[in-house]
Amino acid sequence: MSSVSVVGLGVVGGAFYKCLKHKGVNVVGYDKFKDSDPFEDVLRTEIAFLSLPTPYDDDLGEYNKSAIHDVCRLLDKAEYTGTVVLQSTVEPETTDHLDDMYKSLHFVHSPEFISAKTAFEDMMNQNHVVLGRSRICSDECFDCVYNFYQTHFPNATISVCKTIESETMKIGINSFYAVKIQFLNELYLVCQQNGGDYDRVIHMMLKNGWINAMHTSVPGTDGKLSYGGMCFPKDTNALLQYMSRLQSP
Repeated sequence: MSSVSVVGLGVVGGAFYKCLKHKGVNVVGYDKFKDSDPFEDVLRTEIAFLSLPTPYDDDLGEYNKSAIHDVCRLLDKAEYTGTVVLQSTVEPETTDHLDDMYKSLHFVHSPEFISAKTAFEDMMNQNHVVLGRSRICSDECFDCVYNFYQTHFPNATISVCKTIESETMKIGINSFYAVKIQFLNELYLVCQQNGGDYDRVIHMMLKNGWINAMHTSVPGTDGKLSYGGMCFPKDTNALLQYMSRLQSP
């Protein structure tokens, strides 16, 4: 019996699948849009990692989670007994809703922290794993995931929390990075206007030790200003709409 499966072999799932293969894990990879193992093989694994796309939907005002629901319905119908680990970025409270909808499944939310350009290397060298345990996840199912990461990522610190905390942490950290990038871009434009040297300014700011050097290069590695990519724009939109629904000031 295969130990784990990865459902969705895009940037995150593909890198995670390749990483596990490299580590010698017996892993199944399934993606309905690609040449992959059959879905039936997923049902025979102890852990199913869902690395599915959650694009931001302007009409819904939230992430489109249809891909997650499609797979969860299949797992629920097949009475899957393993642990379902959601790696996708979702709004806070999402896993609680999944708990309510698919009562036979045991969920853990474990967001990934990678860059698209270095996805495989980031997976191989991850030093922090976040495991958000859902309300109805059994001890046996949760321990299976915890032990899996302890075994295959022994150098990583494992943080255990509630799913609402892991979800908030992931959308929060990406939105913070976006704000940081945008602020430093504005500072770069100030230097362009007043004749200052941005590189010298940011170097002196970093020497104080209170600012991490990540995301301080302007322009970015793509030679462009501001932020873009697959994550930051959708995550800032999703957080803004979630805060609006909470009526958070």
